[in-house]
Amino acid sequence: ETNARRAVDRGYVQVLLTIYVDWHRHDSRHRYMLIRKGVLQCIKSVTNIKLGRKAFIDANGMKILYNTSQECLAVRTLDPLVNTSSLIMRKCFPKNRLPLPTMKSAFHFQLPVIPASGPVAQLYSLPPDVDDVVDESDDNDDTETESEIETENDDDKDPHFKNDDIETDINKLKPRQELGRPIEDLKMYEHFFPELSENFQECDLVSKEPKPFVPDANLSGPIVVPTAGEE
Repeated sequence: ETNARRAVDRGYVQVLLTIYVDWHRHDSRHRYMLIRKGVLQCIKSVTNIKLGRKAFIDANGMKILYNTSQECLAVRTLDPLVNTSSLIMRKCFPKNRLPLPTMKSAFHFQLPVIPASGPVAQLYSLPPDVDDVVDESDDNDDTETESEIETENDDDKDPHFKNDDIETDINKLKPRQELGRPIEDLKMYEHFFPELSENFQECDLVSKEPKPFVPDANLSGPIVVPTAGEE
């Protein structure tokens, strides 16, 4: 804010506008767009205060930025300059109140003169829900609707109709898991993981008939049951 006041007091707003116009005229190949944008950023910073906006308007800045922006519209690479110029002009444009007695009042304006007869009068006399725009698509609406209905009916009647967009094969829907290494490389681990190579179907792991309890001969001697000690 201090620098903005200093720029206004020393008349730098007019200097910045002159520099920007000079770059705009001589940079015909738009190679120095960043320099031009930097000048606009300086002007934007100065216009953050009320004195800067007043100095900008007094220096005819609105007309200068408007004319330069109109010349930049044809080049897409100059859109940042147009956007920054638009922000500056919107900020500095004087705000005028609407000619209304209160905020809730309706603003009345005069409608254009409508002739009493003719095609223009017929268009304005149509109800609001009537489409008054005539184009080539209006002639094809009925034909397209009838063809769509006939196509839907044919699909419903055909029992062998198949939608190609829907996949019904479960094998194709499941992702295929590919091994990173061949099976032959896993044989070196058979010693550590015998369950990978054994066939458990041949083993009778679960017997249907209960087997009698046979005490182990290796277990000899009395059986000691641990109990709590006496206090």
